[in-house]
Amino acid sequence: LVFKNYSQQGLGFPSLVPWVVYRGLPMAMLNLGGTTALQFWFTGFFQKGIRKFSNNDAYVQMGGSFLGGLASGIPCSIWELTMIQQQRFGGSIISAPSRIFSQYGLHGLFRGLAMTLGRESIFTLSMLGITPAIQKELVERSGLDSSSALAGGALSGAIFAATITHPLDTIKTCLQGDVQGIKFKTHAQTFSLLIQESHGSFLGLFKGLNWRIALISTTFFLVNDFKDRFAPFLFPRRLSTPHNSKKGD
Repeated sequence: LVFKNYSQQGLGFPSLVPWVVYRGLPMAMLNLGGTTALQFWFTGFFQKGIRKFSNNDAYVQMGGSFLGGLASGIPCSIWELTMIQQQRFGGSIISAPSRIFSQYGLHGLFRGLAMTLGRESIFTLSMLGITPAIQKELVERSGLDSSSALAGGALSGAIFAATITHPLDTIKTCLQGDVQGIKFKTHAQTFSLLIQESHGSFLGLFKGLNWRIALISTTFFLVNDFKDRFAPFLFPRRLSTPHNSKKGD
């Protein structure tokens, strides 16, 4: 995450001194674990709601995961703001957001929120919607074992999610790393500046994509493996019948 965030903000390669490169690690762990947990919970919540109006498994799975990601983006935005500020300027989990709130209020605390909501909705759609759907198709159509199919689904879903949402992630990271608005002021201005710095190409919006694909591929595989192993506890009602036990949530 440090390497990705530095690359996106044009800060070069971070110092490899441990107390510098590991700044913000506890917040990064809380963000990844907390956001993933919320995505699971909200996805299940919305899937149950959608199920009341539709029996289409694909619609329930995709719609629920999209809305679950959208809801998780609210706390995720604050957590990532804290992490990025710690990576750049230091401070603790408490002092970093407290400083931002005291200087810039809620506007500063929720800087980059729109980009986070868009990114997390598509990200969760891919992680809890598209990836298990690809896994299911690979098992049924090609005869692959579940683990191999999961690896294929995770890689396909990760590349799709990382690539399509990376411009949102880049703009968000730049805005949250520069809360003062010295270089990156608004969403539109940041978008234009990144293209300008890349000599008129869109490559500036994809800085750090390699780091993010590596991170997301691992996340997708582990999360879906966890979901498969603990599905009876997470989605007991969906798995209560032999028919539904073959459906992914």
